[in-house]
Amino acid sequence: MKNTKTGGKSIVGVVDKRACCGCGACSVICPQSCIEHVYGEHYNFPKVDTEQCVDCGKCLEVCPSAFLLNGTDPGFSDEPAKASFDCYLIHSPDDSIRLDSSSGGFITALLLHLMNKGELDGGVVARCNREDVLVAESFIAADRESLLSARASKYAPASSCTVLADVLERPGRYAFVGTPCMIQGLRRLQELLPELQDRIVLTIGLVCAGMASREGTRAYIEEQGGVNMADVRRICYRGAGWPGRFRVFGENDKVLMDRPLLGGSLDHVVPHDHYLRCWNCLDHWCRFADIAVSDPWTDEMVLNERKGKSAVMVRTERGREAVASAIDSGDIAAESITIEEMLSYNKHLVIDSKHPRHGWMAGYQLMFFYRLRYLWTVVWSLLRRKRIGLKTTLKARLSRKYYC
Repeated sequence: MKNTKTGGKSIVGVVDKRACCGCGACSVICPQSCIEHVYGEHYNFPKVDTEQCVDCGKCLEVCPSAFLLNGTDPGFSDEPAKASFDCYLIHSPDDSIRLDSSSGGFITALLLHLMNKGELDGGVVARCNREDVLVAESFIAADRESLLSARASKYAPASSCTVLADVLERPGRYAFVGTPCMIQGLRRLQELLPELQDRIVLTIGLVCAGMASREGTRAYIEEQGGVNMADVRRICYRGAGWPGRFRVFGENDKVLMDRPLLGGSLDHVVPHDHYLRCWNCLDHWCRFADIAVSDPWTDEMVLNERKGKSAVMVRTERGREAVASAIDSGDIAAESITIEEMLSYNKHLVIDSKHPRHGWMAGYQLMFFYRLRYLWTVVWSLLRRKRIGLKTTLKARLSRKYYC
């Protein structure tokens, strides 16, 4: 994976151009420790102390979004042959893990298996912050209880790469769980910090359609649920079986809101108010992870599955060894599926030459950098009546308070 060279020397340009994905990798690599990771009302983003910055450019080297300053080519190598990927539907046989996970409990069960075997000392995962329930905080889970606290999706900005600073300060071998852009940030950090290659020995990517803002969750709770955020003590975005329920709890775990995921938060929270970077993404399938995991969205599953199964794509030999070990031990139950079935579960995330994503990315280049070479792509997309995100991009371009 090549490093991206840009005309600027710090992450400031990425933030100013609304290209940041909030992964947090830049705050880890900064030799001056002058990058603060801020949790805004909408998104997470880095804030640079420009007086301390020495313009070393390392923050741009690890940034998975810096390529957008130059165009729409992320510099990925060719995707390996799809036939080399083993794919499964997997679930944990332990219902205490499975039922309150997003879809099958695979990630929790796998990490517990590897920790029990002594192959891992923990995992970088995310949970809802106890003080600010709209914040998804990343941390190192080193035991069963802490892993269980991180179960299920958090449809809110998370910045898992920030925790890699803690990983560097403690001995051990860890797994890293994150979205595709976070995996990219990790891989870039590993190129510059070889010790991270010894500490992070397994990566699990979450197949991602985009990261929703905190404001979207707040609006859903207050407007759709009629709940005052001041009364909220805990949010569960998924769980209670599959496909799952969105639940909000107050004092003494009193239920303040309980809605189905389908027809509820999946419509009102998940697809709305993403980072602009998400509309300029070409890596939904975690191409740099050892293992990629998603929900198996099919009509049959939605109608008949109630406990949940994880759709799993194993991309590397390291991933194969980990999954095979858990299957052989009985810690996970698996059935093989084809790569075609795996991709069909989220076929809107398969980016080909006809996908409207190319029009979205061209629109971003045209509006933020005035690069006229992208004008024809935008016009052609409009003529083909493809939704190309011009309204979303223009809104971000004009906003003075995009992140906070």
